[in-house]
Amino acid sequence: MLTRWVLVVPLVVWASWMVVPSIRAFQSLDDLDPVIGEAVTATADAPAVRQPHFTGCTVVTFSSTHPDFEQQVVERVNDHRASIGLPPLKRVSLLDEAARYHARDMRDDDYFGHDTFDRLNGQLTAVCGFSQRVGSHYTNWMALGENIAGGYANPTAVMNAWLNSSGHRANIESTDRWEIGVGYVAGGYYGHYWTQDFGRRANVYPLVIQREYSRTATPQVTIYIYGAWQQMRLRNDSDAWMAWQTFSNTLTWQLNWTQGTRQVCAELKSGSQTVTSCDTIDLTTSAPVLSAQPSQVSFVRVLSAGQSFPQTVSLNLTNSGSDQTLNWQLVGAPSWLNVTPSSGSTPNPNVQLSLNTPQIPTAPGLYTAVIQFNAINASTSATVHVVLRVVNSLPYRSFLPAGRR
Repeated sequence: MLTRWVLVVPLVVWASWMVVPSIRAFQSLDDLDPVIGEAVTATADAPAVRQPHFTGCTVVTFSSTHPDFEQQVVERVNDHRASIGLPPLKRVSLLDEAARYHARDMRDDDYFGHDTFDRLNGQLTAVCGFSQRVGSHYTNWMALGENIAGGYANPTAVMNAWLNSSGHRANIESTDRWEIGVGYVAGGYYGHYWTQDFGRRANVYPLVIQREYSRTATPQVTIYIYGAWQQMRLRNDSDAWMAWQTFSNTLTWQLNWTQGTRQVCAELKSGSQTVTSCDTIDLTTSAPVLSAQPSQVSFVRVLSAGQSFPQTVSLNLTNSGSDQTLNWQLVGAPSWLNVTPSSGSTPNPNVQLSLNTPQIPTAPGLYTAVIQFNAINASTSATVHVVLRVVNSLPYRSFLPAGRR
């Protein structure tokens, strides 16, 4: 039976460094259990425990191999924090890069721990400590934390494991760190490697939209802004700044209702200090737009013949802005015009316009009207211009030849 020894060197760092090594043995790969190591933290005044033996701790960035897994971990972290009244963490690419690097390095060099190792001739050689590695990606930091795990197959499983461990849970619930990055990679001895990096930087005050969810279907979102400021002003996308107002960490905000990536920025001010903070989110819908086609209709009434042309006109009422079903109602129409039905829901191609014969004006002339359809469940309306020309008779009729080629 195969016996495999895996050296685990987790690191706990507070105001001073403390190294806690441990050894874990597995009797066979079938008996392999997921692991989460130990949670670590660091503060900016913590000294390094070792110098790199060689340049194996340089900054190397990798594209995500499973971006959805990483994003789910961020959202689950912030959902948990919200459940206990804590503000959301801001996801930043610098911590993502540090976390992805470590997850891949643990897999490729076949080790599990917070320090970074290189494998030479089958032997592990320490390269750098956790804070040096993360700090090489995430500069100007004031506080750091890290959780790692191996063997958990999905975000739900790994988050449950971390939350059921007091040290890892403390990292997730910390109010000392304001930002987060997540790295995941499949393969290797454990099959799945996870890293969470937490941090806070000097003079960085994150703005977080909707708990750092990647997308929203509604333009109504919540915003959290870190720090303690006297005043703030916000703007959507590249719009003009709104008026200055008293600072609040939390607020409800209306995005520009146009499908795509939306940005919110805040300018924050206290005394002479002013900083700007922004965040983005993908809005998956656009504002509803009630449309009527055609938007202009013409009728002719021939008094001598008692005839009207055309007999009826069909309108197509649709929501041209989004997939939302709009309930609409007719608002006002002249007495000489019939509109059937007078209410309905989109899409409805069967709105019929016709002349109300008893109410048609008897004096020749040009009569105009604007009919309006209002959406009941959204702030949008559609208008149709109607022209009625009343004549005594048609002066002549023209017949044009038709041919086919």
